[in-house]
Amino acid sequence: MIESININNAFIKTCKLLYYEGKTVSPRGLKTKEIQNFMLTVPAKEDFTITVPERKLSLKYLKAELEWYKSGDPNIEYISKYSTFWSKLVDHNNTVNSNYGKLALYDKYNGMSQLEWCIEQLSNDLNTRQAVINYNQPQHKYSTNKDFVCTIAQQFIVNDGKLDSIVFMRSNDLIYGFSYDVPWFNYLHKLVATAVNMKVGYYRHFATSMHVYENHFEMLETVASNYHAKKQIK
Repeated sequence: MIESININNAFIKTCKLLYYEGKTVSPRGLKTKEIQNFMLTVPAKEDFTITVPERKLSLKYLKAELEWYKSGDPNIEYISKYSTFWSKLVDHNNTVNSNYGKLALYDKYNGMSQLEWCIEQLSNDLNTRQAVINYNQPQHKYSTNKDFVCTIAQQFIVNDGKLDSIVFMRSNDLIYGFSYDVPWFNYLHKLVATAVNMKVGYYRHFATSMHVYENHFEMLETVASNYHAKKQIK
């Protein structure tokens, strides 16, 4: 398990772990370096935008993705202006399954969204273990699906008087998936904490498979080489 002081430190430590200890596997014929049953913990009060220079995160795309999620629109017309990635996952309706905002904020179950469910459960009982958002859905299980949602669930739970959040991933690409997803999870974490009048505690991230694809091996090596054990980045 990785424990970090901030999200940048978490990214660096994960790069180092994958570079030095990752096993080479090739799902769908794509070469990756992988760590299974990966977990990290980081304080949630900090900003979750990764600013490690070697990552070269696109802030323009990150902002666009967050706005797209907030809109809840699964159509890729808006987000494809910022990245052609989504066009590879689109179905015949020009939509995808992985608009996390649609799944968490707009889809209704028994008259409420999953976010509303979480807030209601915590408001009724701060010791609840039922404040869960499910992202990967049974309806995503069809043979022609190009966008099988990577996130299984996000849970909110009170720990030592603060609200923690735990995300469970079936599969997580460190460079594209993790880097752009954690700001969304952090956004929801703070949203729920505000709604139930609590401070945020820790963010915990579990991935059955944390990995990097071959086209990013060079970046992985560069980060692992540039940051020795005691060097940190804010």
